[in-house]
Amino acid sequence: MQSRRLIGLLVASVVICAVLVSSAVAKFVPRVSAQGEADGTAYVVVNGRKAIQLRTPNGALSPCQRVEIAAGRLASLVQKGLDPKSIWYKQSGADARVMVGDSLLVIATAAEAKAQNLPSAKLAEKWVQCLRAFLSLPPLMAAPTSLLIPLGESRVVTVQSLLDAPVQADVSNPLVISVDALAKPGSLVITGISPGDAAVAIRCEEYTVPVQISVRKHAASKASGVAKAVVTGWNAPSSLVSQAASEAACRAVSVEHGAKLVSASVSQLSGELSPGKAVQVTVEVEAAGGDYIPAKFAVEVGVENRILPMAPASWIMYSNDPERIRKYQTLFAGRIVLSEDVTRLLYHHQNVMGKRIGFVIDVLNLSPSPASLHVIEGVSQPMVDTVAVGYRAGFEFLENHRKSIGRIIELPPGTRQALVSQSLDSLHTASGVMELRRLSGDALLVRVIAKPESRRVADDQLGVAVPAAGIDVSKVAMSDHIYPGPVKKLFATYTAGKPWLFLRIGKEALKHQTQDRRLYGNYGVIYDIEATLENPLDRPYSVEIAFEATAGLVSGVFFLDGNPVRIRSLQSPEEATIGTVTVPPGRSRTVSLRTMPLSGSAYPATIIIRPAGTNGVASRAR
Repeated sequence: MQSRRLIGLLVASVVICAVLVSSAVAKFVPRVSAQGEADGTAYVVVNGRKAIQLRTPNGALSPCQRVEIAAGRLASLVQKGLDPKSIWYKQSGADARVMVGDSLLVIATAAEAKAQNLPSAKLAEKWVQCLRAFLSLPPLMAAPTSLLIPLGESRVVTVQSLLDAPVQADVSNPLVISVDALAKPGSLVITGISPGDAAVAIRCEEYTVPVQISVRKHAASKASGVAKAVVTGWNAPSSLVSQAASEAACRAVSVEHGAKLVSASVSQLSGELSPGKAVQVTVEVEAAGGDYIPAKFAVEVGVENRILPMAPASWIMYSNDPERIRKYQTLFAGRIVLSEDVTRLLYHHQNVMGKRIGFVIDVLNLSPSPASLHVIEGVSQPMVDTVAVGYRAGFEFLENHRKSIGRIIELPPGTRQALVSQSLDSLHTASGVMELRRLSGDALLVRVIAKPESRRVADDQLGVAVPAAGIDVSKVAMSDHIYPGPVKKLFATYTAGKPWLFLRIGKEALKHQTQDRRLYGNYGVIYDIEATLENPLDRPYSVEIAFEATAGLVSGVFFLDGNPVRIRSLQSPEEATIGTVTVPPGRSRTVSLRTMPLSGSAYPATIIIRPAGTNGVASRAR
């Protein structure tokens, strides 16, 4: 019956349930009938739906006879223009009576209520609700009546008609959608052919149901297979594995123009990833924006901890001129030219523009060949305290650097990728240290940029390689603050009973290779100190290694024989103990000490090696 009513249908779809009736609803008379089953159960059927069920007799009347009487009464009242709201029920002893106005329609007897495991009043109430709902059904229905269809995908619209005439449909724009009938009666498949809007009018006699359809692209799509990410280091922490996996997942996603990646979240990881090991991570990626359907999907990422031998840095890029950001500009630009060359980048900039700005560090591969870059970083969240922000960045960098903890990023030809993308509030300072090692490909360009916050949000998502179109390297002014040799090795010997040793950190400034420039304070330069402590005495001798604020407010980060020591703040001439070493009688001991002048602090500063327990401020003699 239903299939005969779905002749020549063309339709489309969206979400919700649907209905519509035309101005001719009054002409439609609801259909009422009686239906019996082989087991003796009988139903009053209204507009094709079972409204009342009877299982038990009432006196001499069987369930089928009772249903025939009730259906006959209801059909007669419907022909006279029954208002469904006039149906109600009332309790009558152990029974409940369903009424139409003052007339009896059917009785919910105590026996029937017991058979259906309901109180008689609840059973009568259920029948009343069904009768009202089914009598009010429109003669022509479609569900849903509006639909958002992803391009190339299909959705189903269900059409139901209570009329005898065939159902027809008019499609306003067949270039946007195609419609096919399913084997299931009353179902239509709507497929999005091209982005756009279309309307379908489903018609039968004087009744019409409009269906509105929008066909849109998803904001993003993902590549098939498992994405790849590479980290390095002695036991890479779960935070780095998550970061690398998120960035790899973002690279595996193709985002439509005008849309953007909203998030890339990794289910919680625990533990570390050892060198030579791998793990598979699931990343939930969301994209949205523009006139697109938001996209959300899982990307599988295989993360490998690759063993990469350490290499010393050959250059340091010093991004601190201007230290204060007064306008949108490129703050620093420099090239990583030689293959396997390691370049350290130190940056420290304060926003004094009086409003929030975007702060971005990106790397550009403008060549026709792909490139790969190893990145070890210490990046602080921006803050007002210019000393604390440099201290946090420096500690994170030195901790990661000594274990070679980093990640390898892939740069397709003609792309750029943000390494740092931060929102910088007024009077906040951005500070960090990064070591960049080009593993393959041609020369890379590194930039430090202050830009409008809205542009940063739109264009500089971490871990996403985007086209670098329109960037003319010949017009990019390269910075003069690039210095060779950002590693200093110092050797010292202290003998018990001899004068104290004073090692100046940050005093002998690096010199520019060709210009009359110096890196005063040697910020970002790693100092590796090897100190031999000699004890010619016949008793154990304790030696103190101390840190003195020489030029003003300073913080320090040290690794004494590989153990971290942090000194948050000293004001000249204050001192703090880095460590105490006891040397056995007649023996010597060699200790290693690594440090680095930190951004925001006042250098040079001094490391003092002296007898333990000495009052440094009062009794030092130089």
